[in-house]
Amino acid sequence: NMQFNNAYNYSGDPLQLMISTDFSGIGDPNVATWVDLSSQVTWSGGSFTFVNSGSIDLSGYLQASVYIAFKYTGTASNGSTWEIDDIIING
Repeated sequence: NMQFNNAYNYSGDPLQLMISTDFSGIGDPNVATWVDLSSQVTWSGGSFTFVNSGSIDLSGYLQASVYIAFKYTGTASNGSTWEIDDIIING
């Protein structure tokens, strides 16, 4: 499982937690297949208030060469600010 603390502020698209088993770690991550795990996460309610993500189940990904990513979406004029801390992966 995985857990982390997160906080955000300002309006914009939410952060996403993604996982891939076919990303090589080199090159363009957009050519890999990514599974969105965001629905398993307890996300901050805003105002830079940190909350714990809760336990995120990674049992379906117990293999070599697994990549986890936080996907941020924003523009030069719009986007929230996210902080991630205390990432723990067990198993």
